[in-house]
Amino acid sequence: MIKRLTKATSLLVAAAAVISIIPASAATATTSLETKEGTIEKAIAFDGGKYLFEGYRSDDDQSGLYYYGGDKDKLIEDINVDSMDKYGDKYASVKDGNDEYLVDLSSGKEVDDTVSDNTDYVKTRLKTTLSKTDRYSSINSFGNNDLTQISSNQFGETWYTYEATTSGSAKLHGYVNNSGKYIDTDVTANIYVNNGTKTVKVEKFGESDSGNNIIVNIDQSKTQEIGQDKDYIYRLITVNITGTGNGASATYIQKISKAQGDKEGKAYIPKDVTSYEVTSLYKSEDADDADSAIINATDTSFRVVNGVIYAIKNDGEKVTVNTIKLKKDKVTLDNPIIIDNKGTKFDVYLAEKSSKDDQDIASSAAVSVDVEGNVWALNNGKIYKFDGSDFQVVYTVDRSFDTLEVYNSDNLIAWKDGDDGYATVSKATTTPVDPTPVTNKGWVNTASGWTFYNTDGTQVKGKWVQDGSTWYYLKADGTMATGWIQDGSTWYYLQSWGGMQTGWLNANGTWYYLNGSGAMATGWLNDNGTWYYLNGSGAMLSNTIVDGYKLGASGAWIR
Repeated sequence: MIKRLTKATSLLVAAAAVISIIPASAATATTSLETKEGTIEKAIAFDGGKYLFEGYRSDDDQSGLYYYGGDKDKLIEDINVDSMDKYGDKYASVKDGNDEYLVDLSSGKEVDDTVSDNTDYVKTRLKTTLSKTDRYSSINSFGNNDLTQISSNQFGETWYTYEATTSGSAKLHGYVNNSGKYIDTDVTANIYVNNGTKTVKVEKFGESDSGNNIIVNIDQSKTQEIGQDKDYIYRLITVNITGTGNGASATYIQKISKAQGDKEGKAYIPKDVTSYEVTSLYKSEDADDADSAIINATDTSFRVVNGVIYAIKNDGEKVTVNTIKLKKDKVTLDNPIIIDNKGTKFDVYLAEKSSKDDQDIASSAAVSVDVEGNVWALNNGKIYKFDGSDFQVVYTVDRSFDTLEVYNSDNLIAWKDGDDGYATVSKATTTPVDPTPVTNKGWVNTASGWTFYNTDGTQVKGKWVQDGSTWYYLKADGTMATGWIQDGSTWYYLQSWGGMQTGWLNANGTWYYLNGSGAMATGWLNDNGTWYYLNGSGAMLSNTIVDGYKLGASGAWIR
Protein backbone atom coordinates (compact mmCIF):
# COMPACT_ATOMS: atom_id res chain seq x y z
CA MET A 1 0.00 0.00 0.00
CA ILE A 2 1.35 3.42 -0.89
CA LYS A 3 1.46 5.93 1.95
CA ARG A 4 -1.24 8.49 1.20
CA LEU A 5 -0.05 12.06 0.83
CA THR A 6 -2.05 14.93 2.25
CA LYS A 7 -1.48 17.00 -0.83
CA ALA A 8 -0.80 15.90 -4.37
CA THR A 9 -0.87 16.75 -7.97
CA SER A 10 -3.79 16.68 -10.27
CA LEU A 11 -4.86 15.45 -13.61
CA LEU A 12 -6.70 16.25 -16.76
CA VAL A 13 -7.61 14.35 -19.83
CA ALA A 14 -9.73 15.06 -22.82
CA ALA A 15 -12.72 13.61 -24.36
CA ALA A 16 -13.21 12.90 -28.03
CA ALA A 17 -11.13 10.24 -29.75
CA VAL A 18 -8.93 11.90 -32.31
CA ILE A 19 -6.81 9.86 -34.66
CA SER A 20 -3.31 11.31 -34.75
CA ILE A 21 -2.88 11.19 -38.51
CA ILE A 22 -6.22 12.92 -39.12
CA PRO A 23 -6.09 16.64 -38.34
CA ALA A 24 -7.85 17.38 -35.07
CA SER A 25 -10.32 20.23 -34.98
CA ALA A 26 -8.49 22.84 -32.93
CA ALA A 27 -10.27 25.12 -30.54
CA THR A 28 -11.41 28.29 -32.26
CA ALA A 29 -11.71 30.23 -29.00
CA THR A 30 -10.26 30.05 -25.50
CA THR A 31 -12.12 27.48 -23.38
CA SER A 32 -12.23 27.63 -19.59
CA LEU A 33 -11.68 24.25 -17.91
CA GLU A 34 -13.44 23.25 -14.68
CA THR A 35 -11.32 22.37 -11.62
CA LYS A 36 -12.08 18.93 -10.17
CA GLU A 37 -11.02 17.19 -6.97
CA GLY A 38 -8.49 14.39 -7.03
CA THR A 39 -5.00 13.39 -5.91
CA ILE A 40 -2.78 12.34 -8.79
CA GLU A 41 0.95 11.72 -8.48
CA LYS A 42 1.88 10.88 -12.09
CA ALA A 43 -0.19 10.50 -15.24
CA ILE A 44 -0.10 9.85 -18.98
CA ALA A 45 -2.96 11.10 -21.14
CA PHE A 46 -4.06 9.07 -24.13
CA ASP A 47 -6.51 9.31 -27.02
CA GLY A 48 -10.25 9.30 -26.44
CA GLY A 49 -10.20 10.60 -22.88
CA LYS A 50 -8.25 7.62 -21.54
CA TYR A 51 -5.40 7.94 -19.09
CA LEU A 52 -3.14 6.11 -16.66
CA PHE A 53 -2.34 7.63 -13.28
CA GLU A 54 -0.81 6.98 -9.89
CA GLY A 55 -2.87 8.30 -6.96
CA TYR A 56 -6.52 8.24 -5.89
CA ARG A 57 -9.68 10.23 -6.61
CA SER A 58 -11.35 10.23 -3.16
CA ASP A 59 -10.49 9.28 0.42
CA ASP A 60 -12.42 6.06 -0.09
CA ASP A 61 -10.04 4.93 -2.83
CA GLN A 62 -6.96 2.78 -2.43
CA SER A 63 -3.81 4.54 -3.63
CA GLY A 64 -2.09 2.84 -6.56
CA LEU A 65 -1.80 2.68 -10.36
CA TYR A 66 -5.17 3.31 -12.05
CA TYR A 67 -6.50 3.30 -15.60
CA TYR A 68 -9.45 5.42 -16.66
CA GLY A 69 -11.13 4.25 -19.85
CA GLY A 70 -14.07 6.65 -20.00
CA ASP A 71 -16.40 5.25 -17.35
CA LYS A 72 -14.62 4.50 -14.07
CA ASP A 73 -11.18 4.00 -12.55
CA LYS A 74 -9.67 0.52 -12.72
CA LEU A 75 -6.93 -0.43 -10.21
CA ILE A 76 -4.08 -2.10 -12.10
CA GLU A 77 -1.41 -2.41 -9.41
CA ASP A 78 -1.03 -1.43 -5.77
CA ILE A 79 2.48 -0.04 -6.28
CA ASN A 80 4.65 3.00 -5.77
CA VAL A 81 5.43 4.26 -9.26
CA ASP A 82 9.07 5.33 -9.67
CA SER A 83 8.63 6.30 -13.32
CA MET A 84 5.94 6.29 -15.98
CA ASP A 85 7.07 6.71 -19.59
CA LYS A 86 5.42 6.58 -23.01
CA TYR A 87 6.46 3.72 -25.26
CA GLY A 88 5.52 2.93 -28.84
CA ASP A 89 2.17 4.02 -30.27
CA LYS A 90 -0.01 3.19 -27.27
CA TYR A 91 1.91 1.85 -24.29
CA ALA A 92 3.08 3.10 -20.91
CA SER A 93 6.20 1.66 -19.33
CA VAL A 94 5.81 1.73 -15.53
CA LYS A 95 8.64 0.97 -13.09
CA ASP A 96 8.48 0.17 -9.39
CA GLY A 97 12.00 -0.57 -8.22
CA ASN A 98 13.16 -3.59 -10.22
CA ASP A 99 9.62 -4.40 -11.36
CA GLU A 100 8.53 -3.20 -14.80
CA TYR A 101 5.06 -3.10 -16.33
CA LEU A 102 3.90 -2.42 -19.87
CA VAL A 103 0.29 -1.16 -20.01
CA ASP A 104 -1.77 -0.92 -23.20
CA LEU A 105 -3.33 2.55 -22.98
CA SER A 106 -6.07 1.69 -25.46
CA SER A 107 -7.46 -1.01 -23.16
CA GLY A 108 -5.82 -0.58 -19.75
CA LYS A 109 -4.48 -4.15 -19.84
CA GLU A 110 -1.00 -5.23 -18.77
CA VAL A 111 0.86 -7.05 -21.54
CA ASP A 112 3.18 -9.98 -20.97
CA ASP A 113 6.26 -8.35 -22.50
CA THR A 114 8.15 -5.38 -21.09
CA VAL A 115 10.32 -2.85 -22.90
CA SER A 116 13.36 -4.95 -21.95
CA ASP A 117 11.72 -8.09 -23.38
CA ASN A 118 11.03 -6.28 -26.66
CA THR A 119 14.57 -4.94 -26.99
CA ASP A 120 16.06 -8.35 -26.17
CA TYR A 121 13.92 -9.92 -28.86
CA VAL A 122 14.81 -7.24 -31.41
CA LYS A 123 18.51 -7.63 -30.62
CA THR A 124 18.37 -11.41 -31.07
CA ARG A 125 16.48 -11.08 -34.31
CA LEU A 126 18.76 -8.31 -35.61
CA LYS A 127 21.91 -10.28 -34.87
CA THR A 128 20.50 -13.32 -36.67
CA THR A 129 19.61 -11.21 -39.75
CA LEU A 130 22.84 -9.20 -39.88
CA SER A 131 25.11 -12.21 -39.35
CA LYS A 132 23.95 -13.56 -42.73
CA THR A 133 25.31 -10.51 -44.57
CA ASP A 134 28.91 -10.18 -45.70
CA ARG A 135 29.25 -6.80 -44.00
CA TYR A 136 28.24 -8.15 -40.56
CA SER A 137 29.27 -11.79 -40.91
CA SER A 138 31.83 -11.56 -38.08
CA ILE A 139 29.63 -9.90 -35.41
CA ASN A 140 30.84 -10.52 -31.87
CA SER A 141 28.46 -8.32 -29.93
CA PHE A 142 26.30 -5.22 -30.02
CA GLY A 143 28.83 -3.26 -27.96
CA ASN A 144 28.34 -1.19 -24.85
CA ASN A 145 25.57 0.92 -26.39
CA ASP A 146 23.31 -2.09 -26.98
CA LEU A 147 19.97 -0.85 -28.38
CA THR A 148 19.05 2.75 -27.54
CA GLN A 149 15.54 3.97 -28.24
CA ILE A 150 15.16 7.01 -30.49
CA SER A 151 12.59 9.57 -29.30
CA SER A 152 12.17 7.88 -25.92
CA ASN A 153 9.16 8.78 -23.77
CA GLN A 154 7.20 9.80 -26.85
CA PHE A 155 4.30 8.16 -28.61
CA GLY A 156 5.14 6.89 -32.09
CA GLU A 157 6.84 4.12 -34.03
CA THR A 158 9.65 2.60 -31.99
CA TRP A 159 13.12 2.69 -33.54
CA TYR A 160 16.48 2.01 -31.89
CA THR A 161 20.10 2.80 -32.61
CA TYR A 162 22.45 -0.18 -32.67
CA GLU A 163 26.22 -0.63 -32.52
CA ALA A 164 27.59 -3.96 -33.71
CA THR A 165 31.20 -4.97 -33.01
CA THR A 166 32.87 -7.39 -35.42
CA SER A 167 35.62 -9.86 -34.57
CA GLY A 168 38.09 -7.37 -36.02
CA SER A 169 36.90 -4.75 -33.49
CA ALA A 170 35.23 -2.70 -36.21
CA LYS A 171 32.08 -0.94 -35.03
CA LEU A 172 29.10 -0.64 -37.37
CA HIS A 173 26.00 1.46 -36.68
CA GLY A 174 22.42 1.75 -37.82
CA TYR A 175 18.75 1.81 -36.86
CA VAL A 176 16.23 -0.99 -36.30
CA ASN A 177 12.52 -1.02 -35.42
CA ASN A 178 10.44 -3.39 -33.30
CA SER A 179 9.74 -5.55 -36.35
CA GLY A 180 13.45 -6.13 -36.94
CA LYS A 181 13.63 -3.89 -40.03
CA TYR A 182 17.05 -2.23 -40.11
CA ILE A 183 19.18 0.27 -42.05
CA ASP A 184 22.97 0.63 -41.86
CA THR A 185 23.91 4.32 -41.46
CA ASP A 186 27.70 4.15 -41.76
CA VAL A 187 27.80 4.07 -45.57
CA THR A 188 25.79 6.87 -47.20
CA ALA A 189 27.08 10.40 -46.53
CA ASN A 190 25.63 12.58 -49.31
CA ILE A 191 27.45 15.49 -47.69
CA TYR A 192 28.29 18.72 -49.49
CA VAL A 193 31.67 20.27 -48.64
CA ASN A 194 32.85 23.70 -49.77
CA ASN A 195 36.54 23.57 -50.70
CA GLY A 196 36.83 27.32 -51.22
CA THR A 197 36.25 27.05 -54.96
CA LYS A 198 33.11 24.99 -55.28
CA THR A 199 30.70 22.80 -53.39
CA VAL A 200 31.61 19.13 -53.67
CA LYS A 201 29.30 16.21 -52.93
CA VAL A 202 30.84 13.29 -50.99
CA GLU A 203 28.58 10.26 -51.42
CA LYS A 204 30.14 7.77 -49.00
CA PHE A 205 31.84 8.00 -45.65
CA GLY A 206 35.53 7.11 -45.73
CA GLU A 207 35.79 7.29 -49.51
CA SER A 208 37.20 10.10 -51.63
CA ASP A 209 34.82 11.94 -53.91
CA SER A 210 35.47 11.73 -57.62
CA GLY A 211 38.47 13.90 -58.56
CA ASN A 212 38.58 16.18 -55.49
CA ASN A 213 40.29 13.97 -52.87
CA ILE A 214 37.90 15.04 -50.10
CA ILE A 215 37.19 12.36 -47.48
CA VAL A 216 34.51 12.60 -44.77
CA ASN A 217 34.43 10.42 -41.65
CA ILE A 218 31.87 10.39 -38.80
CA ASP A 219 32.91 11.20 -35.26
CA GLN A 220 30.69 8.61 -33.55
CA SER A 221 31.23 10.26 -30.16
CA LYS A 222 29.40 13.35 -31.47
CA THR A 223 26.34 11.74 -33.04
CA GLN A 224 22.86 12.52 -31.71
CA GLU A 225 19.44 11.41 -32.94
CA ILE A 226 17.18 14.44 -32.63
CA GLY A 227 13.83 13.13 -33.83
CA GLN A 228 11.78 11.18 -36.32
CA ASP A 229 8.61 11.41 -38.35
CA LYS A 230 6.66 8.81 -40.29
CA ASP A 231 9.28 8.32 -43.00
CA TYR A 232 12.60 9.71 -41.71
CA ILE A 233 15.01 9.72 -38.79
CA TYR A 234 16.94 12.95 -38.19
CA ARG A 235 20.40 12.88 -36.64
CA LEU A 236 23.01 15.52 -35.78
CA ILE A 237 26.52 14.44 -36.70
CA THR A 238 30.02 15.89 -36.57
CA VAL A 239 32.35 14.80 -39.36
CA ASN A 240 36.09 15.08 -39.84
CA ILE A 241 37.07 16.32 -43.30
CA THR A 242 40.38 15.88 -45.12
CA GLY A 243 41.35 17.36 -48.47
CA THR A 244 40.00 20.89 -47.98
CA GLY A 245 41.22 24.04 -46.29
CA ASN A 246 37.73 24.77 -44.99
CA GLY A 247 38.38 23.31 -41.56
CA ALA A 248 38.98 19.94 -39.96
CA SER A 249 35.36 19.29 -38.92
CA ALA A 250 31.80 20.27 -39.71
CA THR A 251 28.31 19.56 -38.36
CA TYR A 252 25.30 18.32 -40.33
CA ILE A 253 21.72 17.27 -39.80
CA GLN A 254 21.05 14.11 -41.79
CA LYS A 255 17.53 13.26 -42.92
CA ILE A 256 17.66 9.47 -43.21
CA SER A 257 14.92 7.43 -44.88
CA LYS A 258 13.48 4.56 -42.84
CA ALA A 259 12.90 2.68 -46.09
CA GLN A 260 15.53 0.12 -47.09
CA GLY A 261 17.37 0.89 -50.31
CA ASP A 262 20.42 -0.64 -51.94
CA LYS A 263 22.76 -3.09 -50.23
CA GLU A 264 26.35 -2.73 -49.09
CA GLY A 265 27.97 -6.09 -48.44
CA LYS A 266 24.45 -7.58 -48.63
CA ALA A 267 23.31 -5.28 -45.78
CA TYR A 268 20.58 -2.72 -46.36
CA ILE A 269 21.42 0.98 -46.45
CA PRO A 270 18.75 3.76 -46.41
CA LYS A 271 16.78 4.42 -49.58
CA ASP A 272 17.88 8.07 -49.44
CA VAL A 273 19.89 10.40 -47.20
CA THR A 274 20.04 14.20 -47.39
CA SER A 275 22.57 16.19 -45.33
CA TYR A 276 22.13 19.81 -44.25
CA GLU A 277 25.07 21.75 -42.83
CA VAL A 278 24.74 23.49 -39.47
CA THR A 279 27.21 26.35 -39.85
CA SER A 280 28.00 30.06 -39.59
CA LEU A 281 30.47 30.01 -42.50
CA TYR A 282 28.03 31.66 -44.91
CA LYS A 283 26.47 35.11 -45.12
CA SER A 284 23.09 34.01 -43.79
CA GLU A 285 21.62 35.25 -40.51
CA ASP A 286 19.09 32.42 -40.56
CA ALA A 287 21.90 29.85 -40.83
CA ASP A 288 23.83 31.64 -38.05
CA ASP A 289 20.75 31.56 -35.81
CA ALA A 290 20.16 27.87 -36.50
CA ASP A 291 23.82 27.16 -35.73
CA SER A 292 23.49 29.00 -32.41
CA ALA A 293 20.20 27.29 -31.51
CA ILE A 294 21.56 23.81 -32.21
CA ILE A 295 25.30 23.81 -31.52
CA ASN A 296 25.51 26.14 -28.52
CA ALA A 297 22.23 25.08 -26.93
CA THR A 298 21.99 23.52 -23.47
CA ASP A 299 18.88 21.95 -21.93
CA THR A 300 17.46 21.74 -25.46
CA SER A 301 15.25 18.97 -26.83
CA PHE A 302 14.11 18.48 -30.42
CA ARG A 303 10.97 17.41 -32.25
CA VAL A 304 10.11 17.19 -35.95
CA VAL A 305 6.79 18.57 -37.26
CA ASN A 306 6.09 18.22 -41.00
CA GLY A 307 9.80 18.18 -41.80
CA VAL A 308 10.51 21.28 -39.65
CA ILE A 309 12.74 20.85 -36.60
CA TYR A 310 11.67 22.41 -33.30
CA ALA A 311 14.61 23.22 -30.99
CA ILE A 312 12.94 23.52 -27.56
CA LYS A 313 14.83 25.11 -24.66
CA ASN A 314 13.26 24.96 -21.18
CA ASP A 315 15.13 26.77 -18.38
CA GLY A 316 12.34 26.42 -15.81
CA GLU A 317 11.15 30.01 -16.20
CA LYS A 318 10.69 30.30 -19.92
CA VAL A 319 10.33 27.96 -22.90
CA THR A 320 11.89 29.06 -26.19
CA VAL A 321 11.15 27.41 -29.53
CA ASN A 322 13.31 27.90 -32.63
CA THR A 323 11.79 26.45 -35.80
CA ILE A 324 14.52 25.26 -38.14
CA LYS A 325 13.92 24.44 -41.78
CA LEU A 326 16.16 22.19 -43.86
CA LYS A 327 16.54 23.69 -47.30
CA LYS A 328 18.70 24.15 -50.37
CA ASP A 329 19.98 27.73 -50.67
CA LYS A 330 22.39 29.89 -52.65
CA VAL A 331 24.75 31.87 -50.38
CA THR A 332 28.22 33.42 -50.25
CA LEU A 333 31.05 32.58 -47.86
CA ASP A 334 31.71 34.95 -44.96
CA ASN A 335 35.48 34.71 -45.32
CA PRO A 336 36.40 33.08 -48.63
CA ILE A 337 39.79 31.37 -48.70
CA ILE A 338 40.28 32.49 -52.26
CA ILE A 339 39.83 36.26 -52.53
CA ASP A 340 38.67 35.97 -56.14
CA ASN A 341 35.66 34.04 -54.87
CA LYS A 342 34.43 36.93 -52.75
CA GLY A 343 30.77 37.41 -53.61
CA THR A 344 30.49 34.05 -55.36
CA LYS A 345 27.25 32.28 -54.47
CA PHE A 346 27.36 28.55 -53.80
CA ASP A 347 24.52 26.01 -53.89
CA VAL A 348 24.41 24.47 -50.42
CA TYR A 349 22.06 22.49 -48.18
CA LEU A 350 21.61 24.38 -44.90
CA ALA A 351 19.74 24.32 -41.60
CA GLU A 352 18.13 27.77 -41.31
CA LYS A 353 16.03 29.34 -38.56
CA SER A 354 12.50 30.09 -39.72
CA SER A 355 10.94 31.64 -36.61
CA LYS A 356 11.42 31.98 -32.86
CA ASP A 357 9.10 32.63 -29.94
CA ASP A 358 9.22 32.22 -26.17
CA GLN A 359 6.68 31.94 -23.38
CA ASP A 360 6.96 32.34 -19.61
CA ILE A 361 6.07 29.14 -17.77
CA ALA A 362 4.85 28.27 -14.27
CA SER A 363 7.61 25.65 -13.77
CA SER A 364 9.89 23.38 -15.78
CA ALA A 365 7.04 20.82 -15.69
CA ALA A 366 4.64 23.31 -17.30
CA VAL A 367 5.86 22.43 -20.81
CA SER A 368 4.65 19.46 -22.87
CA VAL A 369 5.10 18.26 -26.44
CA ASP A 370 2.09 16.42 -27.88
CA VAL A 371 1.87 13.30 -30.03
CA GLU A 372 2.13 15.41 -33.21
CA GLY A 373 5.22 17.32 -32.01
CA ASN A 374 3.46 20.57 -31.07
CA VAL A 375 4.77 22.50 -28.05
CA TRP A 376 2.41 23.50 -25.21
CA ALA A 377 3.05 25.74 -22.19
CA LEU A 378 1.19 26.67 -18.99
CA ASN A 379 1.49 29.95 -17.11
CA ASN A 380 -0.80 31.98 -14.82
CA GLY A 381 -3.85 29.90 -15.64
CA LYS A 382 -3.39 29.96 -19.41
CA ILE A 383 -2.51 26.97 -21.61
CA TYR A 384 -0.68 27.98 -24.78
CA LYS A 385 -0.01 26.07 -28.00
CA PHE A 386 2.88 26.95 -30.31
CA ASP A 387 1.41 27.22 -33.83
CA GLY A 388 4.73 27.17 -35.68
CA SER A 389 5.50 30.85 -35.18
CA ASP A 390 3.73 32.06 -32.00
CA PHE A 391 2.27 30.79 -28.73
CA GLN A 392 -1.54 31.09 -28.74
CA VAL A 393 -3.88 30.70 -25.75
CA VAL A 394 -6.18 27.67 -26.17
CA TYR A 395 -7.48 26.93 -22.64
CA THR A 396 -7.66 28.62 -19.24
CA VAL A 397 -7.41 26.79 -15.91
CA ASP A 398 -6.92 27.51 -12.21
CA ARG A 399 -4.06 30.02 -11.86
CA SER A 400 -2.34 27.81 -9.26
CA PHE A 401 -1.71 24.97 -11.74
CA ASP A 402 1.95 24.54 -12.65
CA THR A 403 2.19 21.11 -14.32
CA LEU A 404 1.07 20.15 -17.83
CA GLU A 405 1.02 17.12 -20.08
CA VAL A 406 -0.67 16.98 -23.48
CA TYR A 407 -1.60 14.09 -25.80
CA ASN A 408 -3.23 16.38 -28.39
CA SER A 409 -5.55 19.39 -28.54
CA ASP A 410 -8.41 17.32 -27.12
CA ASN A 411 -6.52 15.34 -24.46
CA LEU A 412 -4.64 17.33 -21.82
CA ILE A 413 -3.45 17.15 -18.22
CA ALA A 414 -2.99 20.21 -15.97
CA TRP A 415 -2.54 20.25 -12.21
CA LYS A 416 -0.86 21.83 -9.20
CA ASP A 417 2.24 20.07 -7.93
CA GLY A 418 1.74 19.29 -4.25
CA ASP A 419 -1.93 20.20 -4.07
CA ASP A 420 -5.34 18.71 -4.81
CA GLY A 421 -7.28 19.58 -7.93
CA TYR A 422 -7.05 18.99 -11.65
CA ALA A 423 -8.75 20.09 -14.86
CA THR A 424 -9.92 18.15 -17.87
CA VAL A 425 -11.16 19.05 -21.33
CA SER A 426 -14.91 18.43 -21.24
CA LYS A 427 -16.72 16.47 -23.93
CA ALA A 428 -19.15 19.37 -23.96
CA THR A 429 -16.48 21.57 -25.53
CA THR A 430 -16.45 19.40 -28.66
CA THR A 431 -19.42 19.95 -30.97
CA PRO A 432 -20.49 16.63 -32.55
CA VAL A 433 -20.48 16.61 -36.33
CA ASP A 434 -23.74 15.61 -38.00
CA PRO A 435 -22.74 12.78 -40.38
CA THR A 436 -25.96 12.84 -42.42
CA PRO A 437 -25.67 15.85 -44.79
CA VAL A 438 -24.55 14.91 -48.30
CA THR A 439 -22.11 17.83 -48.15
CA ASN A 440 -19.78 15.71 -46.00
CA LYS A 441 -16.60 14.61 -47.76
CA GLY A 442 -13.63 12.64 -46.49
CA TRP A 443 -13.13 12.00 -42.77
CA VAL A 444 -15.79 13.14 -40.30
CA ASN A 445 -15.47 12.65 -36.53
CA THR A 446 -18.76 11.70 -34.83
CA ALA A 447 -19.74 10.71 -31.31
CA SER A 448 -19.48 7.05 -32.42
CA GLY A 449 -16.05 7.39 -34.04
CA TRP A 450 -14.42 8.37 -37.31
CA THR A 451 -16.47 7.95 -40.52
CA PHE A 452 -15.60 8.47 -44.19
CA TYR A 453 -17.59 9.99 -47.07
CA ASN A 454 -16.99 9.73 -50.82
CA THR A 455 -16.72 12.88 -52.92
CA ASP A 456 -20.43 12.56 -53.80
CA GLY A 457 -21.36 12.65 -50.10
CA THR A 458 -22.18 8.93 -49.74
CA GLN A 459 -20.93 7.30 -46.55
CA VAL A 460 -18.57 4.31 -46.84
CA LYS A 461 -19.71 1.25 -44.86
CA GLY A 462 -18.34 -2.28 -44.66
CA LYS A 463 -15.53 -1.52 -47.11
CA TRP A 464 -11.86 -0.68 -47.41
CA VAL A 465 -10.93 2.90 -48.26
CA GLN A 466 -7.55 4.24 -49.36
CA ASP A 467 -6.60 7.72 -48.15
CA GLY A 468 -3.25 8.77 -49.59
CA SER A 469 -1.05 5.67 -49.41
CA THR A 470 -2.82 4.22 -46.35
CA TRP A 471 -5.71 1.73 -46.24
CA TYR A 472 -8.48 1.88 -43.62
CA TYR A 473 -11.52 -0.31 -43.03
CA LEU A 474 -14.99 1.11 -42.31
CA LYS A 475 -17.20 -1.29 -40.38
CA ALA A 476 -20.82 -2.07 -41.23
CA ASP A 477 -22.00 0.88 -39.15
CA GLY A 478 -19.59 3.17 -41.01
CA THR A 479 -17.14 3.72 -38.13
CA MET A 480 -13.42 3.18 -38.64
CA ALA A 481 -12.07 -0.18 -37.43
CA THR A 482 -8.99 -0.74 -35.25
CA GLY A 483 -7.31 -3.95 -34.10
CA TRP A 484 -7.92 -7.33 -35.73
CA ILE A 485 -10.64 -7.64 -38.37
CA GLN A 486 -11.64 -10.55 -40.60
CA ASP A 487 -12.58 -9.73 -44.19
CA GLY A 488 -13.83 -12.89 -45.86
CA SER A 489 -11.41 -15.61 -44.75
CA THR A 490 -8.47 -13.23 -44.31
CA TRP A 491 -7.35 -11.49 -41.15
CA TYR A 492 -5.95 -7.94 -41.10
CA TYR A 493 -4.68 -5.67 -38.34
CA LEU A 494 -5.57 -1.96 -38.13
CA GLN A 495 -3.35 0.21 -35.94
CA SER A 496 -4.77 2.42 -33.15
CA TRP A 497 -5.09 5.31 -35.62
CA GLY A 498 -6.81 3.07 -38.18
CA GLY A 499 -4.01 2.52 -40.70
CA MET A 500 -3.56 -1.02 -42.04
CA GLN A 501 -0.50 -2.78 -40.58
CA THR A 502 2.11 -4.46 -42.78
CA GLY A 503 5.28 -6.29 -41.75
CA TRP A 504 5.93 -7.70 -38.29
CA LEU A 505 3.49 -6.98 -35.46
CA ASN A 506 3.92 -7.66 -31.73
CA ALA A 507 0.41 -7.95 -30.28
CA ASN A 508 0.28 -8.66 -26.53
CA GLY A 509 3.64 -10.42 -26.65
CA THR A 510 2.92 -12.56 -29.75
CA TRP A 511 4.56 -11.89 -33.10
CA TYR A 512 2.54 -11.93 -36.34
CA TYR A 513 3.42 -11.03 -39.92
CA LEU A 514 1.18 -9.00 -42.22
CA ASN A 515 1.97 -9.26 -45.93
CA GLY A 516 2.27 -6.24 -48.21
CA SER A 517 -1.47 -6.56 -48.90
CA GLY A 518 -2.09 -6.46 -45.14
CA ALA A 519 -3.20 -10.12 -45.05
CA MET A 520 -2.00 -12.10 -42.03
CA ALA A 521 0.56 -14.73 -43.02
CA THR A 522 0.54 -18.37 -41.93
CA GLY A 523 2.92 -21.23 -42.57
CA TRP A 524 6.56 -20.78 -43.60
CA LEU A 525 7.72 -17.17 -44.19
CA ASN A 526 10.98 -16.00 -45.80
CA ASP A 527 11.82 -12.52 -44.48
CA ASN A 528 15.01 -11.10 -46.04
CA GLY A 529 16.55 -14.57 -46.31
CA THR A 530 15.49 -15.76 -42.83
CA TRP A 531 12.80 -18.41 -42.46
CA TYR A 532 10.08 -18.28 -39.77
CA TYR A 533 7.00 -20.39 -39.14
CA LEU A 534 3.56 -18.91 -38.33
CA ASN A 535 0.87 -21.28 -37.10
CA GLY A 536 -2.78 -21.34 -38.19
CA SER A 537 -3.63 -18.43 -35.87
CA GLY A 538 -0.78 -16.40 -37.36
CA ALA A 539 1.37 -16.61 -34.21
CA MET A 540 5.11 -17.03 -34.82
CA LEU A 541 6.57 -20.18 -33.25
CA SER A 542 9.92 -20.26 -31.46
CA ASN A 543 12.06 -22.74 -29.52
CA THR A 544 10.44 -25.70 -31.26
CA ILE A 545 10.77 -28.02 -34.28
CA VAL A 546 8.45 -27.77 -37.29
CA ASP A 547 8.62 -30.19 -40.23
CA GLY A 548 12.00 -31.31 -38.92
CA TYR A 549 13.40 -27.75 -38.87
CA LYS A 550 14.57 -26.24 -35.56
CA LEU A 551 13.38 -22.72 -34.69
CA GLY A 552 15.42 -20.62 -32.25
CA ALA A 553 14.36 -18.14 -29.56
CA SER A 554 13.87 -15.39 -32.17
CA GLY A 555 11.71 -17.71 -34.27
CA ALA A 556 14.35 -17.96 -37.00
CA TRP A 557 15.18 -21.33 -38.53
CA ILE A 558 18.55 -22.49 -37.18
CA ARG A 559 20.42 -23.85 -40.16
